[in-house]
Amino acid sequence: MEFLQPLALFGLAGAAIPMLLHLLQRRQPPTVVFPAVRYLVEAEQRHSRRLRLRNLLLLLLRTAIIVMIALAAARPVVPTSLGETHAPSAVAVILDNSLSAGAVTGGQVRLEALRAAAHALGWEATPGDRLWLIGVDGIPRSLTSGEWRDAVDRVQPAPRRLDLGEAVRTAAAVLAAQDLPGTVVVLSDLQATALSDAARIDMPVLVRSPGPAPANRGVASVRVEPETWTSGGVVVAEVGGDDTMAVEVRLEVDGRTVGRGLAGAGGGVALAVEGVAPGWHRGRVVLTPDELRADDEMHLVVHGSSPARAATVGAGPFAEAALAVLAETGRVRVGRDVLVGDRPEAGCTVVLPPADPARIGAVNQALAARGVPVRFGTLETGEWATGSALFALEGVTVRRRYRIEGDAAVLGTAGDLPWIVRAGDVVVVGSRFDEDWTDLPLRPVFVPFLDALINRVGAGEVWRVMATPGEAVVLPGSARRLLLPAGAVPVVAGTATEAPADPGAFFVGGADGDTVGALVVHGDPRESDLRPAAAGVARAALGGARMLDADGALVRAAFAGRRAELTTLLLVIAVLLAIVELAVASIGGAVRTRA
Repeated sequence: MEFLQPLALFGLAGAAIPMLLHLLQRRQPPTVVFPAVRYLVEAEQRHSRRLRLRNLLLLLLRTAIIVMIALAAARPVVPTSLGETHAPSAVAVILDNSLSAGAVTGGQVRLEALRAAAHALGWEATPGDRLWLIGVDGIPRSLTSGEWRDAVDRVQPAPRRLDLGEAVRTAAAVLAAQDLPGTVVVLSDLQATALSDAARIDMPVLVRSPGPAPANRGVASVRVEPETWTSGGVVVAEVGGDDTMAVEVRLEVDGRTVGRGLAGAGGGVALAVEGVAPGWHRGRVVLTPDELRADDEMHLVVHGSSPARAATVGAGPFAEAALAVLAETGRVRVGRDVLVGDRPEAGCTVVLPPADPARIGAVNQALAARGVPVRFGTLETGEWATGSALFALEGVTVRRRYRIEGDAAVLGTAGDLPWIVRAGDVVVVGSRFDEDWTDLPLRPVFVPFLDALINRVGAGEVWRVMATPGEAVVLPGSARRLLLPAGAVPVVAGTATEAPADPGAFFVGGADGDTVGALVVHGDPRESDLRPAAAGVARAALGGARMLDADGALVRAAFAGRRAELTTLLLVIAVLLAIVELAVASIGGAVRTRA
Protein backbone atom coordinates (compact mmCIF):
# COMPACT_ATOMS: atom_id res chain seq x y z
CA MET A 1 0.00 0.00 0.00
CA GLU A 2 1.17 3.53 -0.77
CA PHE A 3 -0.06 6.92 0.48
CA LEU A 4 -0.41 9.92 -1.81
CA GLN A 5 -0.47 12.31 1.23
CA PRO A 6 1.70 10.51 3.80
CA LEU A 7 1.94 13.56 6.12
CA ALA A 8 -1.74 13.09 6.94
CA LEU A 9 -0.78 9.88 8.77
CA PHE A 10 0.23 12.06 11.73
CA GLY A 11 -3.51 12.38 12.27
CA LEU A 12 -3.49 8.78 13.54
CA ALA A 13 -2.25 10.21 16.84
CA GLY A 14 -5.77 11.47 17.33
CA ALA A 15 -6.87 7.86 17.78
CA ALA A 16 -5.54 8.10 21.34
CA ILE A 17 -8.09 10.76 22.29
CA PRO A 18 -11.01 8.35 22.93
CA MET A 19 -8.75 6.22 25.16
CA LEU A 20 -7.69 9.26 27.20
CA LEU A 21 -11.30 10.36 27.65
CA HIS A 22 -12.26 6.86 28.67
CA LEU A 23 -9.55 6.76 31.32
CA LEU A 24 -10.54 10.17 32.67
CA GLN A 25 -14.17 9.06 33.04
CA ARG A 26 -13.06 6.13 35.22
CA ARG A 27 -11.55 8.51 37.88
CA GLN A 28 -14.52 8.77 40.35
CA PRO A 29 -14.55 9.98 44.01
CA PRO A 30 -15.03 7.47 46.87
CA THR A 31 -18.57 6.26 47.26
CA VAL A 32 -20.35 5.88 50.65
CA VAL A 33 -23.30 3.51 50.54
CA PHE A 34 -26.27 4.38 52.77
CA PRO A 35 -28.56 1.61 53.86
CA ALA A 36 -31.51 3.33 52.20
CA VAL A 37 -29.92 3.15 48.71
CA ARG A 38 -28.28 -0.22 49.07
CA TYR A 39 -30.84 -1.78 46.70
CA LEU A 40 -29.78 0.70 43.97
CA VAL A 41 -26.14 -0.42 44.26
CA GLU A 42 -27.22 -3.99 43.84
CA ALA A 43 -29.15 -3.07 40.65
CA GLU A 44 -26.09 -1.24 39.26
CA GLN A 45 -23.89 -4.23 39.88
CA ARG A 46 -26.28 -6.40 37.91
CA HIS A 47 -25.78 -4.15 34.85
CA SER A 48 -22.06 -3.49 35.26
CA ARG A 49 -21.01 -6.18 32.75
CA ARG A 50 -23.31 -4.70 30.06
CA LEU A 51 -22.00 -1.21 30.75
CA ARG A 52 -18.38 -2.29 30.47
CA LEU A 53 -19.07 -3.93 27.09
CA ARG A 54 -20.90 -0.82 25.90
CA ASN A 55 -18.10 1.50 26.92
CA LEU A 56 -15.47 -0.73 25.30
CA LEU A 57 -17.50 -0.84 22.08
CA LEU A 58 -17.85 2.95 22.05
CA LEU A 59 -14.11 3.29 22.64
CA LEU A 60 -13.33 1.03 19.70
CA LEU A 61 -15.85 2.73 17.42
CA ARG A 62 -14.59 6.23 18.17
CA THR A 63 -10.98 5.16 17.75
CA ALA A 64 -11.81 3.46 14.42
CA ILE A 65 -13.60 6.58 13.15
CA ILE A 66 -10.54 8.73 13.81
CA VAL A 67 -8.26 6.13 12.18
CA MET A 68 -10.50 5.93 9.05
CA ILE A 69 -10.55 9.73 8.70
CA ALA A 70 -6.77 10.00 9.11
CA LEU A 71 -6.14 7.23 6.59
CA ALA A 72 -8.59 8.79 4.11
CA ALA A 73 -6.72 12.09 4.41
CA ALA A 74 -3.47 10.25 3.54
CA ARG A 75 -5.08 8.90 0.32
CA PRO A 76 -3.93 5.27 0.36
CA VAL A 77 -3.65 3.33 -2.92
CA VAL A 78 -3.26 -0.42 -3.46
CA PRO A 79 -2.32 -2.49 -6.57
CA THR A 80 -5.33 -3.80 -8.50
CA SER A 81 -6.37 -4.71 -12.02
CA LEU A 82 -9.64 -2.79 -11.63
CA GLY A 83 -8.42 0.53 -10.33
CA GLU A 84 -8.98 3.92 -11.85
CA THR A 85 -5.46 5.24 -11.22
CA HIS A 86 -2.02 3.93 -12.05
CA ALA A 87 1.62 4.54 -11.28
CA PRO A 88 3.43 6.97 -13.62
CA SER A 89 4.15 5.14 -16.89
CA ALA A 90 5.88 5.69 -20.24
CA VAL A 91 3.77 4.64 -23.23
CA ALA A 92 4.69 4.87 -26.94
CA VAL A 93 1.69 4.49 -29.23
CA ILE A 94 2.21 3.54 -32.88
CA LEU A 95 -0.84 4.88 -34.71
CA ASP A 96 -0.83 3.39 -38.22
CA ASN A 97 -2.04 6.12 -40.58
CA SER A 98 -0.53 4.56 -43.69
CA LEU A 99 -2.38 4.52 -46.99
CA SER A 100 -4.32 1.36 -46.07
CA ALA A 101 -5.80 3.10 -42.99
CA GLY A 102 -8.08 5.01 -45.36
CA ALA A 103 -9.99 1.85 -46.29
CA VAL A 104 -13.67 1.76 -45.38
CA THR A 105 -15.02 -1.18 -43.38
CA GLY A 106 -18.65 -1.33 -42.29
CA GLY A 107 -19.19 2.27 -43.36
CA GLN A 108 -16.31 3.57 -41.22
CA VAL A 109 -12.79 4.55 -42.20
CA ARG A 110 -10.43 2.12 -40.49
CA LEU A 111 -8.36 4.94 -39.04
CA GLU A 112 -11.39 6.08 -37.02
CA ALA A 113 -11.39 2.84 -35.03
CA LEU A 114 -7.66 3.19 -34.42
CA ARG A 115 -8.17 6.78 -33.27
CA ALA A 116 -10.85 5.63 -30.81
CA ALA A 117 -8.39 3.23 -29.19
CA ALA A 118 -5.78 6.01 -29.03
CA HIS A 119 -8.30 8.34 -27.37
CA ALA A 120 -9.11 5.67 -24.78
CA LEU A 121 -5.44 5.57 -23.86
CA GLY A 122 -5.36 9.37 -23.69
CA TRP A 123 -8.30 9.52 -21.28
CA GLU A 124 -6.50 7.09 -18.97
CA ALA A 125 -3.23 9.06 -19.00
CA THR A 126 -2.37 11.32 -16.06
CA PRO A 127 0.01 14.29 -15.86
CA GLY A 128 2.62 11.96 -14.40
CA ASP A 129 2.72 9.78 -17.51
CA ARG A 130 5.01 10.25 -20.51
CA LEU A 131 3.40 9.71 -23.89
CA TRP A 132 4.77 9.39 -27.42
CA LEU A 133 2.86 9.19 -30.68
CA ILE A 134 4.49 7.58 -33.73
CA GLY A 135 2.83 7.81 -37.13
CA VAL A 136 3.69 6.76 -40.66
CA ASP A 137 6.67 9.14 -40.77
CA GLY A 138 8.31 7.14 -37.97
CA ILE A 139 9.06 10.22 -35.85
CA PRO A 140 8.31 9.84 -32.08
CA ARG A 141 6.46 12.92 -30.79
CA SER A 142 6.44 13.54 -27.05
CA LEU A 143 3.01 14.75 -25.87
CA THR A 144 1.38 15.63 -22.58
CA SER A 145 -1.92 14.08 -21.60
CA GLY A 146 -3.55 17.45 -22.37
CA GLU A 147 -2.09 17.58 -25.90
CA TRP A 148 -2.92 13.99 -26.73
CA ARG A 149 -6.50 14.33 -27.97
CA ASP A 150 -5.80 17.15 -30.43
CA ALA A 151 -2.70 15.37 -31.74
CA VAL A 152 -4.64 12.15 -32.38
CA ASP A 153 -7.48 14.04 -34.08
CA ARG A 154 -5.00 15.66 -36.48
CA VAL A 155 -3.73 12.29 -37.74
CA GLN A 156 -5.00 11.56 -41.26
CA PRO A 157 -4.36 8.70 -43.72
CA ALA A 158 -1.12 9.40 -45.62
CA PRO A 159 -0.10 7.93 -49.00
CA ARG A 160 2.86 6.13 -47.45
CA ARG A 161 3.78 2.74 -46.00
CA LEU A 162 4.50 2.08 -42.33
CA ASP A 163 7.07 -0.60 -41.49
CA LEU A 164 5.65 -1.91 -38.21
CA GLY A 165 8.82 -3.73 -37.19
CA GLU A 166 10.91 -0.61 -37.58
CA ALA A 167 8.29 1.46 -35.74
CA VAL A 168 8.32 -0.94 -32.77
CA ARG A 169 12.12 -0.79 -32.62
CA THR A 170 11.97 3.01 -32.64
CA ALA A 171 9.36 3.06 -29.87
CA ALA A 172 11.37 0.63 -27.75
CA ALA A 173 14.51 2.75 -28.14
CA VAL A 174 12.62 5.85 -26.95
CA LEU A 175 11.16 4.08 -23.91
CA ALA A 176 14.46 2.45 -22.97
CA ALA A 177 15.86 5.91 -22.21
CA GLN A 178 13.12 6.62 -19.64
CA ASP A 179 13.17 5.94 -15.89
CA LEU A 180 9.54 4.77 -15.88
CA PRO A 181 8.03 1.39 -16.78
CA GLY A 182 7.60 1.40 -20.58
CA THR A 183 4.99 -0.15 -22.88
CA VAL A 184 4.73 -0.12 -26.68
CA VAL A 185 1.17 -0.02 -28.04
CA VAL A 186 0.50 -0.85 -31.71
CA LEU A 187 -2.75 0.42 -33.24
CA SER A 188 -2.76 -0.88 -36.81
CA ASP A 189 -4.67 -2.89 -39.38
CA LEU A 190 -1.69 -5.30 -39.18
CA GLN A 191 -1.24 -5.76 -42.90
CA ALA A 192 0.92 -8.79 -43.59
CA THR A 193 2.91 -6.67 -46.06
CA ALA A 194 3.68 -4.09 -43.31
CA LEU A 195 5.36 -6.53 -40.95
CA SER A 196 9.10 -6.84 -40.56
CA ASP A 197 11.06 -8.50 -37.80
CA ALA A 198 11.19 -6.22 -34.76
CA ALA A 199 13.24 -8.81 -32.83
CA ARG A 200 12.41 -9.50 -29.21
CA ILE A 201 12.60 -6.32 -27.17
CA ASP A 202 12.91 -5.97 -23.43
CA MET A 203 9.51 -4.40 -22.72
CA PRO A 204 5.82 -5.23 -23.25
CA VAL A 205 4.33 -4.80 -26.73
CA LEU A 206 0.53 -4.59 -26.87
CA VAL A 207 -1.37 -4.90 -30.15
CA ARG A 208 -5.03 -4.06 -30.71
CA SER A 209 -6.45 -6.90 -32.79
CA PRO A 210 -7.69 -5.60 -36.16
CA GLY A 211 -11.14 -6.23 -37.51
CA PRO A 212 -11.87 -7.92 -40.85
CA ALA A 213 -10.31 -6.31 -43.92
CA PRO A 214 -12.27 -5.58 -47.10
CA ALA A 215 -11.20 -6.98 -50.44
CA ASN A 216 -9.24 -4.45 -52.43
CA ARG A 217 -7.38 -3.80 -55.65
CA GLY A 218 -5.10 -0.94 -56.62
CA VAL A 219 -2.76 0.22 -59.36
CA ALA A 220 0.57 -1.46 -58.58
CA SER A 221 2.71 -0.07 -61.42
CA VAL A 222 2.57 1.86 -64.67
CA ARG A 223 5.11 1.56 -67.46
CA VAL A 224 5.34 3.78 -70.54
CA GLU A 225 6.69 2.12 -73.71
CA PRO A 226 8.72 3.38 -75.43
CA GLU A 227 10.33 6.17 -73.41
CA THR A 228 9.51 8.68 -76.16
CA TRP A 229 6.45 8.47 -78.38
CA THR A 230 6.80 9.67 -81.96
CA SER A 231 3.17 9.15 -82.91
CA GLY A 232 1.92 6.96 -80.07
CA GLY A 233 2.86 4.25 -77.65
CA VAL A 234 1.65 1.82 -74.99
CA VAL A 235 0.95 2.20 -71.27
CA VAL A 236 1.22 -1.08 -69.34
CA ALA A 237 -0.66 -1.02 -66.03
CA GLU A 238 -0.33 -3.75 -63.40
CA VAL A 239 -3.03 -4.23 -60.75
CA GLY A 240 -2.21 -5.32 -57.20
CA GLY A 241 -4.18 -6.14 -54.07
CA ASP A 242 -6.24 -9.24 -53.25
CA ASP A 243 -9.48 -8.76 -55.20
CA THR A 244 -9.09 -10.65 -58.48
CA MET A 245 -12.46 -9.56 -59.89
CA ALA A 246 -11.81 -7.70 -63.16
CA VAL A 247 -12.78 -4.04 -63.23
CA GLU A 248 -12.36 -1.20 -65.70
CA VAL A 249 -8.88 0.27 -66.08
CA ARG A 250 -9.00 3.73 -67.64
CA LEU A 251 -6.08 5.71 -69.09
CA GLU A 252 -6.23 9.48 -69.14
CA VAL A 253 -3.73 11.80 -70.84
CA ASP A 254 -4.09 15.56 -70.35
CA GLY A 255 -7.46 14.94 -68.67
CA ARG A 256 -8.85 13.06 -71.67
CA THR A 257 -9.70 9.35 -71.60
CA VAL A 258 -7.62 7.67 -74.33
CA GLY A 259 -7.86 3.98 -73.42
CA ARG A 260 -9.85 1.41 -71.48
CA GLY A 261 -9.32 -2.19 -70.42
CA LEU A 262 -10.23 -4.80 -67.80
CA ALA A 263 -8.00 -6.27 -65.08
CA GLY A 264 -8.10 -7.54 -61.49
CA ALA A 265 -5.50 -8.04 -58.79
CA GLY A 266 -2.53 -9.95 -60.13
CA GLY A 267 -3.31 -8.98 -63.71
CA GLY A 268 -2.52 -6.14 -66.04
CA VAL A 269 -3.50 -4.44 -69.24
CA ALA A 270 -1.65 -2.78 -72.13
CA LEU A 271 -3.39 0.34 -73.42
CA ALA A 272 -2.27 1.62 -76.82
CA VAL A 273 -2.43 5.34 -77.55
CA GLU A 274 -2.06 7.19 -80.85
CA GLY A 275 -1.83 10.84 -81.77
CA VAL A 276 0.16 12.28 -78.86
CA ALA A 277 1.65 15.67 -79.73
CA PRO A 278 5.34 16.46 -79.13
CA GLY A 279 6.17 17.61 -75.60
CA TRP A 280 5.49 16.46 -72.07
CA HIS A 281 2.03 15.27 -71.01
CA ARG A 282 0.61 14.31 -67.64
CA GLY A 283 -1.63 11.29 -67.36
CA ARG A 284 -2.99 8.74 -64.93
CA VAL A 285 -4.34 5.20 -64.80
CA VAL A 286 -7.64 4.95 -62.89
CA LEU A 287 -9.50 1.89 -61.57
CA THR A 288 -13.16 1.55 -60.67
CA PRO A 289 -13.39 2.88 -57.07
CA ASP A 290 -13.56 0.39 -54.19
CA GLU A 291 -13.25 0.53 -50.38
CA LEU A 292 -9.76 2.07 -50.56
CA ARG A 293 -9.84 5.03 -52.92
CA ALA A 294 -6.26 6.23 -52.41
CA ASP A 295 -4.70 3.42 -54.49
CA ASP A 296 -7.23 3.45 -57.32
CA GLU A 297 -5.11 5.76 -59.48
CA MET A 298 -1.47 6.21 -60.40
CA HIS A 299 0.09 9.15 -62.20
CA LEU A 300 2.36 8.96 -65.24
CA VAL A 301 4.19 11.18 -67.70
CA VAL A 302 4.28 10.77 -71.47
CA HIS A 303 6.94 12.38 -73.62
CA GLY A 304 6.02 12.95 -77.25
CA SER A 305 8.48 13.83 -80.01
CA SER A 306 8.48 14.24 -83.76
CA PRO A 307 10.05 11.26 -85.58
CA ALA A 308 13.82 11.64 -85.62
CA ARG A 309 15.66 12.21 -88.90
CA ALA A 310 18.11 9.35 -89.32
CA ALA A 311 20.76 8.09 -91.72
CA THR A 312 23.26 5.21 -91.84
CA VAL A 313 26.98 5.18 -92.64
CA GLY A 314 28.77 1.84 -92.61
CA ALA A 315 26.01 0.20 -90.53
CA GLY A 316 25.50 -2.71 -92.94
CA PRO A 317 22.64 -3.81 -95.20
CA PHE A 318 20.30 -4.94 -92.43
CA ALA A 319 20.36 -1.53 -90.73
CA GLU A 320 19.87 0.23 -94.07
CA ALA A 321 16.87 -1.97 -94.94
CA ALA A 322 15.27 -1.47 -91.52
CA LEU A 323 15.76 2.29 -91.76
CA ALA A 324 14.04 2.31 -95.16
CA VAL A 325 11.03 0.49 -93.66
CA LEU A 326 10.83 2.97 -90.80
CA ALA A 327 10.98 5.89 -93.21
CA GLU A 328 8.19 4.44 -95.35
CA THR A 329 5.92 4.00 -92.31
CA GLY A 330 6.69 7.46 -90.96
CA ARG A 331 8.46 6.20 -87.84
CA VAL A 332 11.61 8.11 -88.81
CA ARG A 333 12.41 10.81 -91.33
CA VAL A 334 15.26 10.97 -93.77
CA GLY A 335 18.03 13.26 -92.51
CA ARG A 336 21.07 13.42 -90.25
CA ASP A 337 19.69 14.21 -86.77
CA VAL A 338 20.72 10.68 -85.76
CA LEU A 339 23.52 8.81 -87.48
CA VAL A 340 23.73 5.02 -87.25
CA GLY A 341 27.15 3.81 -88.30
CA ASP A 342 30.73 2.88 -87.49
CA ARG A 343 32.06 6.39 -86.80
CA PRO A 344 31.22 8.82 -83.96
CA GLU A 345 30.50 11.96 -85.93
CA ALA A 346 29.12 15.17 -84.45
CA GLY A 347 25.54 15.13 -83.15
CA CYS A 348 23.45 12.19 -82.00
CA THR A 349 25.17 8.98 -83.01
CA VAL A 350 24.63 5.24 -82.65
CA VAL A 351 28.16 3.86 -82.91
CA LEU A 352 28.74 0.27 -84.11
CA PRO A 353 32.12 -1.50 -84.27
CA PRO A 354 33.77 -1.06 -87.67
CA ALA A 355 33.89 -4.08 -89.98
CA ASP A 356 37.67 -3.67 -90.18
CA PRO A 357 39.25 -4.39 -86.75
CA ALA A 358 42.17 -2.16 -87.69
CA ARG A 359 39.87 0.87 -87.38
CA ILE A 360 38.95 0.21 -83.71
CA GLY A 361 41.76 2.42 -82.49
CA ALA A 362 40.61 5.34 -84.67
CA VAL A 363 37.02 4.93 -83.46
CA ASN A 364 38.17 4.95 -79.83
CA GLN A 365 40.19 8.10 -80.44
CA ALA A 366 37.16 9.77 -82.03
CA LEU A 367 35.02 8.81 -79.00
CA ALA A 368 37.61 10.27 -76.65
CA ALA A 369 37.78 13.47 -78.72
CA ARG A 370 34.04 13.92 -78.25
CA GLY A 371 34.42 13.45 -74.50
CA VAL A 372 32.60 10.10 -74.47
CA PRO A 373 33.89 8.12 -71.43
CA VAL A 374 33.65 4.68 -73.13
CA ARG A 375 35.72 2.72 -75.61
CA PHE A 376 35.73 -0.60 -77.46
CA GLY A 377 37.86 -3.19 -75.69
CA THR A 378 38.72 -6.79 -76.52
CA LEU A 379 36.90 -8.64 -79.31
CA GLU A 380 35.30 -11.85 -77.98
CA THR A 381 33.51 -14.78 -79.57
CA GLY A 382 31.03 -17.09 -77.88
CA GLU A 383 27.30 -17.18 -77.35
CA TRP A 384 25.46 -14.81 -75.04
CA ALA A 385 21.77 -14.01 -74.50
CA THR A 386 20.79 -10.36 -74.52
CA GLY A 387 18.72 -8.55 -71.97
CA SER A 388 17.27 -5.06 -71.63
CA ALA A 389 14.67 -3.28 -69.55
CA LEU A 390 14.13 -0.78 -72.38
CA PHE A 391 14.04 -2.88 -75.52
CA ALA A 392 12.34 -6.19 -76.34
CA LEU A 393 15.54 -8.21 -76.78
CA GLU A 394 14.55 -11.46 -75.08
CA GLY A 395 15.78 -14.52 -76.97
CA VAL A 396 18.36 -12.64 -79.05
CA THR A 397 21.79 -14.28 -79.23
CA VAL A 398 25.14 -12.52 -79.62
CA ARG A 399 28.10 -14.47 -81.09
CA ARG A 400 30.70 -11.72 -81.43
CA ARG A 401 31.12 -8.65 -79.30
CA TYR A 402 33.58 -6.04 -78.22
CA ARG A 403 33.83 -5.48 -74.51
CA ILE A 404 32.63 -1.96 -73.76
CA GLU A 405 34.90 -0.27 -71.26
CA GLY A 406 34.15 2.89 -69.31
CA ASP A 407 31.39 4.49 -67.29
CA ALA A 408 28.04 4.98 -69.04
CA ALA A 409 24.35 4.14 -68.63
CA VAL A 410 23.67 0.53 -69.62
CA LEU A 411 20.70 0.12 -71.96
CA GLY A 412 21.23 -3.58 -72.74
CA THR A 413 23.49 -6.51 -71.88
CA ALA A 414 24.92 -9.58 -73.59
CA GLY A 415 25.52 -12.25 -70.99
CA ASP A 416 26.71 -10.46 -67.90
CA LEU A 417 28.43 -7.53 -69.62
CA PRO A 418 27.18 -4.22 -71.03
CA TRP A 419 26.31 -4.47 -74.73
CA ILE A 420 24.46 -1.20 -75.39
CA VAL A 421 25.47 1.89 -73.40
CA ARG A 422 24.67 5.57 -73.57
CA ALA A 423 26.75 8.62 -72.70
CA GLY A 424 24.94 11.86 -73.51
CA ASP A 425 23.87 11.85 -77.15
CA VAL A 426 26.10 8.91 -78.09
CA VAL A 427 25.01 5.26 -77.95
CA VAL A 428 27.66 2.55 -78.31
CA VAL A 429 26.72 -1.00 -79.38
CA GLY A 430 29.19 -3.85 -78.81
CA SER A 431 28.27 -5.77 -81.99
CA ARG A 432 27.56 -4.96 -85.61
CA PHE A 433 24.04 -5.46 -86.92
CA ASP A 434 25.14 -8.46 -88.95
CA GLU A 435 24.09 -12.11 -88.85
CA ASP A 436 27.70 -13.17 -88.17
CA TRP A 437 27.70 -11.10 -85.02
CA THR A 438 24.13 -11.54 -83.71
CA ASP A 439 20.81 -12.97 -84.87
CA LEU A 440 19.07 -9.70 -83.95
CA PRO A 441 18.76 -8.53 -87.62
CA LEU A 442 16.97 -11.80 -88.44
CA ARG A 443 14.33 -11.38 -85.78
CA PRO A 444 11.03 -9.44 -86.02
CA VAL A 445 12.08 -7.29 -83.07
CA PHE A 446 14.92 -5.70 -85.06
CA VAL A 447 12.88 -2.99 -86.78
CA PRO A 448 11.00 -1.92 -83.58
CA PHE A 449 14.32 -2.03 -81.71
CA LEU A 450 15.99 0.28 -84.23
CA ASP A 451 12.93 2.54 -84.17
CA ALA A 452 13.07 2.88 -80.38
CA LEU A 453 16.85 3.30 -80.36
CA ILE A 454 16.91 6.05 -83.01
CA ASN A 455 14.02 8.01 -81.57
CA ARG A 456 15.34 7.63 -78.03
CA VAL A 457 18.68 9.09 -79.06
CA GLY A 458 17.08 11.77 -81.23
CA ALA A 459 14.79 12.93 -78.42
CA GLY A 460 17.77 13.64 -76.19
CA GLU A 461 17.89 12.74 -72.52
CA VAL A 462 14.43 11.68 -71.39
CA TRP A 463 13.98 10.26 -67.92
CA ARG A 464 11.37 9.56 -65.29
CA VAL A 465 12.14 8.97 -61.63
CA MET A 466 9.63 7.04 -59.52
CA ALA A 467 9.36 7.74 -55.78
CA THR A 468 7.00 7.37 -52.84
CA PRO A 469 5.80 10.48 -50.95
CA GLY A 470 8.53 12.02 -48.83
CA GLU A 471 11.22 9.69 -50.16
CA ALA A 472 14.74 11.07 -50.64
CA VAL A 473 15.63 10.80 -54.34
CA VAL A 474 18.63 11.83 -56.41
CA LEU A 475 17.60 13.31 -59.76
CA PRO A 476 19.83 13.01 -62.85
CA GLY A 477 22.62 15.51 -63.40
CA SER A 478 20.65 17.59 -65.92
CA ALA A 479 18.04 18.49 -63.27
CA ARG A 480 18.14 22.04 -61.90
CA ARG A 481 14.61 22.75 -60.65
CA LEU A 482 11.73 20.63 -59.41
CA LEU A 483 8.54 22.31 -60.58
CA LEU A 484 5.90 22.07 -57.85
CA PRO A 485 2.45 23.72 -57.73
CA ALA A 486 3.71 26.10 -55.05
CA GLY A 487 6.77 27.07 -57.10
CA ALA A 488 10.12 25.80 -58.31
CA VAL A 489 12.49 24.09 -55.86
CA PRO A 490 16.23 24.22 -56.70
CA VAL A 491 17.90 20.84 -57.28
CA VAL A 492 21.62 20.21 -56.78
CA ALA A 493 23.10 17.43 -58.92
CA GLY A 494 24.07 14.40 -56.86
CA THR A 495 22.18 15.64 -53.78
CA ALA A 496 19.07 13.96 -52.42
CA THR A 497 15.79 15.82 -52.86
CA GLU A 498 12.68 15.04 -50.84
CA ALA A 499 9.78 13.93 -53.00
CA PRO A 500 6.48 15.80 -52.53
CA ALA A 501 4.18 14.54 -49.79
CA ASP A 502 1.25 13.99 -52.17
CA PRO A 503 1.14 11.70 -55.23
CA GLY A 504 1.40 13.31 -58.65
CA ALA A 505 3.55 13.92 -61.70
CA PHE A 506 6.03 16.79 -61.36
CA PHE A 507 8.21 18.10 -64.18
CA VAL A 508 11.90 18.87 -63.75
CA GLY A 509 13.60 21.81 -65.47
CA GLY A 510 17.14 21.90 -66.83
CA ALA A 511 19.81 24.58 -67.07
CA ASP A 512 18.24 26.21 -70.12
CA GLY A 513 14.75 26.25 -68.63
CA ASP A 514 13.44 23.36 -70.72
CA THR A 515 11.78 20.33 -69.18
CA VAL A 516 14.34 17.51 -69.03
CA GLY A 517 12.46 14.88 -67.05
CA ALA A 518 9.78 14.14 -64.51
CA LEU A 519 9.40 12.93 -60.94
CA VAL A 520 6.37 10.64 -60.56
CA VAL A 521 5.23 10.17 -56.96
CA HIS A 522 2.87 7.38 -55.95
CA GLY A 523 1.99 5.31 -52.89
CA ASP A 524 3.67 2.03 -52.07
CA PRO A 525 1.82 -0.73 -53.99
CA ARG A 526 2.16 -3.08 -51.00
CA GLU A 527 -0.47 -0.98 -49.24
CA SER A 528 -3.11 -2.29 -51.65
CA ASP A 529 -3.07 -5.77 -50.10
CA LEU A 530 -5.21 -5.28 -47.00
CA ARG A 531 -5.07 -8.88 -45.76
CA PRO A 532 -3.96 -8.88 -42.08
CA ALA A 533 -1.22 -11.14 -40.81
CA ALA A 534 -2.17 -14.18 -38.76
CA ALA A 535 -2.10 -13.51 -35.00
CA GLY A 536 0.85 -15.84 -34.43
CA VAL A 537 2.85 -14.25 -37.23
CA ALA A 538 2.15 -10.75 -35.89
CA ARG A 539 3.11 -11.72 -32.34
CA ALA A 540 6.39 -13.22 -33.49
CA ALA A 541 7.28 -10.34 -35.79
CA LEU A 542 6.53 -7.62 -33.25
CA GLY A 543 8.77 -8.84 -30.46
CA GLY A 544 6.43 -11.32 -28.79
CA ALA A 545 3.48 -8.94 -28.74
CA ARG A 546 0.32 -9.51 -26.71
CA MET A 547 -2.88 -9.35 -28.76
CA LEU A 548 -5.92 -7.66 -27.15
CA ASP A 549 -9.47 -7.65 -28.51
CA ALA A 550 -10.99 -4.64 -26.72
CA ASP A 551 -10.02 -1.04 -26.01
CA GLY A 552 -10.69 -1.47 -22.30
CA ALA A 553 -8.33 -4.42 -22.00
CA LEU A 554 -5.72 -2.48 -23.97
CA VAL A 555 -5.97 0.50 -21.61
CA ARG A 556 -5.72 -1.66 -18.48
CA ALA A 557 -2.64 -3.42 -19.82
CA ALA A 558 -0.92 -0.33 -21.21
CA PHE A 559 -0.24 1.50 -17.96
CA ALA A 560 2.08 -0.22 -15.49
CA GLY A 561 1.25 -0.64 -11.79
CA ARG A 562 -2.48 0.10 -11.84
CA ARG A 563 -3.72 1.15 -8.38
CA ALA A 564 -7.02 1.80 -6.64
CA GLU A 565 -7.35 4.78 -4.25
CA LEU A 566 -9.19 3.86 -1.03
CA THR A 567 -10.11 7.38 0.16
CA THR A 568 -13.80 7.13 -0.72
CA LEU A 569 -14.10 3.66 0.77
CA LEU A 570 -12.48 4.78 4.05
CA LEU A 571 -14.79 7.80 4.33
CA VAL A 572 -17.82 5.58 3.76
CA ILE A 573 -16.60 3.23 6.50
CA ALA A 574 -16.06 6.22 8.82
CA VAL A 575 -19.65 7.39 8.25
CA LEU A 576 -21.02 3.89 8.90
CA LEU A 577 -18.97 3.64 12.09
CA ALA A 578 -20.30 7.04 13.21
CA ILE A 579 -23.86 5.85 12.69
CA VAL A 580 -23.18 2.69 14.70
CA GLU A 581 -21.48 4.76 17.43
CA LEU A 582 -24.49 7.06 17.66
CA ALA A 583 -26.84 4.10 17.90
CA VAL A 584 -24.77 2.42 20.64
CA ALA A 585 -24.51 5.67 22.60
CA SER A 586 -28.27 6.26 22.33
CA ILE A 587 -29.09 2.76 23.53
CA GLY A 588 -26.71 3.15 26.44
CA GLY A 589 -28.35 6.43 27.46
CA ALA A 590 -31.80 4.83 27.49
CA VAL A 591 -30.53 2.02 29.66
CA ARG A 592 -29.01 4.49 32.16
CA THR A 593 -32.29 6.43 32.35
CA ARG A 594 -34.27 3.31 33.10
CA ALA A 595 -31.83 2.27 35.74
